[in-house]
Amino acid sequence: MEQKLTAGEIASTTYRWDRWRGVGQGIVETCWRVFALLVAIRVFQADESIKQFIPAGLGIGFLLSPLGLSLASRLSLKVSSIIALLWLVVAVAVVGMIFAHSIFIFVACVALAQIMASQSASLTTHIYSSNYPSTKRGSWLSTTFMISSFAGIGFGYLGGELLDYAVDLYPVIFIAGMAAALLSAYASRRIPSEPGTTLEAPAPMASMQVAWDDRLFRMMLIAWMLMGMGNLMMIPIRVEYLANPIYGINATNAQIGTLMISVVLTFRLISTKVWGVLFDRVNVVTLRIILNGVFMGSIAFFFFTTNLFIMAIGCALLGTAFGGGGILWTLYVTKIAPPEKVASYMSVHSFMTGLRMAMAPFIGYTVVQFAHPVVAAWIALVMIGISCILFLPLRPQIDAKAGELEDRLASRGDPA
Repeated sequence: MEQKLTAGEIASTTYRWDRWRGVGQGIVETCWRVFALLVAIRVFQADESIKQFIPAGLGIGFLLSPLGLSLASRLSLKVSSIIALLWLVVAVAVVGMIFAHSIFIFVACVALAQIMASQSASLTTHIYSSNYPSTKRGSWLSTTFMISSFAGIGFGYLGGELLDYAVDLYPVIFIAGMAAALLSAYASRRIPSEPGTTLEAPAPMASMQVAWDDRLFRMMLIAWMLMGMGNLMMIPIRVEYLANPIYGINATNAQIGTLMISVVLTFRLISTKVWGVLFDRVNVVTLRIILNGVFMGSIAFFFFTTNLFIMAIGCALLGTAFGGGGILWTLYVTKIAPPEKVASYMSVHSFMTGLRMAMAPFIGYTVVQFAHPVVAAWIALVMIGISCILFLPLRPQIDAKAGELEDRLASRGDPA
């Protein structure tokens, strides 16, 4: 850690620059979350066999998280500098999306951008654990998410309007995405952190051992897997349901951008601070079950109708769930992992996320090849419901583990 800074200065500097990083990340994520798929459908006329690799790219990156963390732990660069390098590669990949004249090159560049960005998750959580007070992590991270949502809302609206004006102008959207990735790289570089060699990160396969040794962590991974598979398989199907005329909606680019970006991110923005405060005060299992219920409502309101207003309610619920889901996904390991193993726990959590993210789009698209999206929606609801049942018995164990960690922090001093 930078020796000239006090713990309070480290926390405030991290908070300041992480918010700027969030601006860039919000724009870049919008590029690959919605606009990349729209360009694949309406510019390259991609079929299901290639479209499904676009939402799967981020999952593939998470699968590589244990390997990425192991490599990062061998570098003498600051952890924040390693994150900055990852964002520089993201910027290069977005440039490739601009100049791609083949759907295969385009998808490869989208996947590369997602893979590089996903490698920063474990490193960023490590920084939060080291630099932020344990009682403020949720609240402070929620502010970054809110700023990210602001950036995404504006960018989603303008991008959708631009594509409706002239779809051939899509490179302009990705030029903005490149600039946003560079902003994230610069902001990440300014965050104080320790060298990568201080990370406790064994070989990739050895990292997976923590899930076997820690029963609570293992059970949470299993329950989270069911919830995540059910939720993630429906994310790309939402765009397909809106855009594909065979389902009777055939929404315009502006309508899709408004529903899937502006509405979702607006309600993510409205709810994020509340979820952040709750994370610092409420049992994470209780919070997870509540979020599961909101996700279930978002699926029901979206897929059991063709009315755009009712679908907008589903998007609002999805955004509300995302507001808390991102905070829990990023920080929940800090509630159960020893401080020195937070990055390792997060890499395993990211690996499992990658597994479901890589599989979920294929499952979703396979179902809709043979049945209506409503069938996929019912499958997702059942999976999330089972997840809630598995989470319930873990509540008292989380409280006990949190007490143990608080005692450890008290004995050695809170990180900030």
